[in-house]
Amino acid sequence: MAGSLVDHVRTAALLLFDAEFWKRLAAGLKALFATICRLQCRLAKGRPLPTPTQNDCCIQLPPDIYKRADPLLYAQYYLMAQGLAVTWDNPDIDIFDGAAPVGGALQPAHTYRVRVRVWNGSYDAPAVGVGVALSYLSFGAQTVSRPIASTAVNLGAKGTIDCPAYAEFSWTTPAAGGHYCLQAQLSWGDDANPGNNLGQKNVNIAEMQSPAKFVFSLRNEASVVRRFQIEADCYGLPKLRPCVPPRGEDRDGRAGTPRSRLAESKARWATALEEQAYGRFAVPDDWAVRIVPRTLSLQPRQVTEIAVEIEPKDAAFRGSKTFNVHVFAIGDSGSRTMTGGVTLTATKG
Repeated sequence: MAGSLVDHVRTAALLLFDAEFWKRLAAGLKALFATICRLQCRLAKGRPLPTPTQNDCCIQLPPDIYKRADPLLYAQYYLMAQGLAVTWDNPDIDIFDGAAPVGGALQPAHTYRVRVRVWNGSYDAPAVGVGVALSYLSFGAQTVSRPIASTAVNLGAKGTIDCPAYAEFSWTTPAAGGHYCLQAQLSWGDDANPGNNLGQKNVNIAEMQSPAKFVFSLRNEASVVRRFQIEADCYGLPKLRPCVPPRGEDRDGRAGTPRSRLAESKARWATALEEQAYGRFAVPDDWAVRIVPRTLSLQPRQVTEIAVEIEPKDAAFRGSKTFNVHVFAIGDSGSRTMTGGVTLTATKG
């Protein structure tokens, strides 16, 4: 009992002399009183109080007081929505046969080990018990998802020893042969950005027999007729650059004081949008990619097959080349929404 009392007194003494604690407390109380004043003004003027949204409250605390975790992984739909090119060979989803990594077609009725890597976009807020759900689709775009398993990971803040975190799964493929696509879905109740929680791994490898031939399924999962457009590119993940302390520059271009985290993040996004924007990685002139059909309309729940043929124009080519095939739904106004895709690798020995 005496030891417990001593601990409480020690903690109270530390708080009394912690200037940062008082600054945070003052900021929080200031925000609270300001919110109360705004609500009183609304009531005095006969205006109704604001209705809190889901996962929200009436009191908006300053960002330096309230920190939110941002669990994420390589999320193709989110990245494409930001204007970035993507690959469907997800770097955060790995498949192993025992200890050996697996690429290409999977064996039927065979047990694989799947590892999902989870990152945190927040430097300040960890996330304990982030849900990770693994499912698979038949090879293609917009096909039906079938659950495999789910688990949870404890994710540290960005830059700590517990970030990234890894979720491990055991998956026995269906007895029917073919190619399959894995999807990893993260779930966190107070996610700062839930848009970057879905990642997909979808790769197919074929030996070129002049040409290399691929077939995948496309399904219209909507309840209305939709028109689709299919196109290919050659985007691949760039090599990571060496980590250097982020620094700003003065007017003469000389290194200055270290950038803030926000400034560093904005600079990285600006660089990515400049160097990895969608549309910058067209199929080279020395390759032929034929997609049949390239545009089509599908009835609700209708499924069709898309044929892709890839061939080098140089008959002496030896090696491999990777292509991404993206599927877009076309709106009435001509707008395009990405609905799926596959990464194809053609090889020739």
